[in-house]
Amino acid sequence: MIGARELTVEFGPVRALDGVSLDITPGEVHALAGENGSGKSTLLKVLGGVQRPTNGTVVLDNEAVQLAGVHHAQTLGIGMVFQELSLFPHLSGYANVAIGREKTRFGLLDTRDVKRQARAAMERLGLADIDLAAPVSALPVAEQQMVEVAKCMSRVPRIILFDEPTASLSRREAAPLLALLRRLRDDGYTVVFVSHYLEEVFEVADRVTVLRDGKITLQAPISEVTREGVIRAMLGRKLTDFYPRREGAPRDEPFLTLTGVSCDGLAPVDLQVRDREVLGVVGTIGSGASRLAEVIGGLRPAKTGAITVRGTKVALRSPADALRQGIAYVPEDRRSQALLQQLSIGANITLPLLAARNSPLVRAGFLRRGAERSMVTKAVGLAGVRTGDPRQPIGVLSGGNQQKVVLGRWFLREVGCLVLNNPTQGIDVGSKEEVYRHINGLADSGHAVVFVSSYYPEVLGLADRIVALYEGHVVGVFPRGSVTEEQLVELTMSGRPIAVSAHKGDPS
Repeated sequence: MIGARELTVEFGPVRALDGVSLDITPGEVHALAGENGSGKSTLLKVLGGVQRPTNGTVVLDNEAVQLAGVHHAQTLGIGMVFQELSLFPHLSGYANVAIGREKTRFGLLDTRDVKRQARAAMERLGLADIDLAAPVSALPVAEQQMVEVAKCMSRVPRIILFDEPTASLSRREAAPLLALLRRLRDDGYTVVFVSHYLEEVFEVADRVTVLRDGKITLQAPISEVTREGVIRAMLGRKLTDFYPRREGAPRDEPFLTLTGVSCDGLAPVDLQVRDREVLGVVGTIGSGASRLAEVIGGLRPAKTGAITVRGTKVALRSPADALRQGIAYVPEDRRSQALLQQLSIGANITLPLLAARNSPLVRAGFLRRGAERSMVTKAVGLAGVRTGDPRQPIGVLSGGNQQKVVLGRWFLREVGCLVLNNPTQGIDVGSKEEVYRHINGLADSGHAVVFVSSYYPEVLGLADRIVALYEGHVVGVFPRGSVTEEQLVELTMSGRPIAVSAHKGDPS
């Protein structure tokens, strides 16, 4: 139904796609897999009319077509759900779903029809409980993603392209969307989707295409490949130790202590974060896991309780306050909270150093360009950022590489504690391994790491202790190896106590 012939896409010296050809048959779910920068999202954008190829053609219904843009693709029955939200933040969910197809009555907007279209799309997704009357900027990121999906589905396309549709969703929230992909296939739609979660690929896809460095390295029915085979095709090597083991162990003395700390959506919490410790924090959307991270990172001031850093009581009213106490925060939403899109890759990396006391980048009020280039080169290497030229705008990087920039900037400034809010969101398996090694390296070098994640396997694989939250309450604190993924899922979805394995470690 849709495909490509010898597609090549070049961004200056970078070749994002290199002679890619593939065929996607009607009524199948076709997965695109690969590391960040492999070209999979670029391929999806070419098929959706977002990006024009440098060479080659898109094939639709066995005929070569030149897509003039997204609207042209929509008229041909191709819909796309983007990795980065393409919503109008100050408009309601109703308006965002129906935008571009509004009707008028007597020269006035027919708001009843707008609401009807939006409700129908949301009910089709099984998400009728989302508040569509609110501006989408007021909704959690996960609900904003579902509004994005509903906007695409309201146009009733016959081919739907999903670019990491579950990246901002917890496993529970992703389940209805994955079920929708299967229903669409069963109803005769053609679905192409990109996912960094191989579990999703094997759960939903009929066929998989793997790209590496802009070229296809594997095309096969999902029934004929293994997880290890897909990873090998993605990385060009065998992934022998996905969750690397720590060299050291946490120290007894705490870096950070929370006593009765609470805020809106978070009940009073008593917790310690120790030097050389990776403290995992898990919970579904609305559980309070992200709120806890925001309190520690200074984004959300505590309403009650006390916070001490190395025994000294501190007030964390802003991220700047937290940074002065040696606490750095990596937010979940990199586009709106962590990066300045109009600046270069290098400038985004060195931002924290500019504000540092006695910054090595500043002399007599002037930026030292040579020192900046040296620092950028160091951070790019440590974080594994794939970039041809750090002077390019940050927007030219893939989502995963942008996330690596956010992480890499903190390799340049000495901090005692890093608060990571879903740091591997939108990152492929190879890049995740690099991030895991960085996290372990930070802990082994003496840092305290607070690691919030909605992907439980990585928390189980990395954390020295795991804190589980449900509806704003801490419902369990578990040492490494004392709890399973199934138990964590049950606990964070129900809040009911669970029995855990005996462990010599201190669970407090």
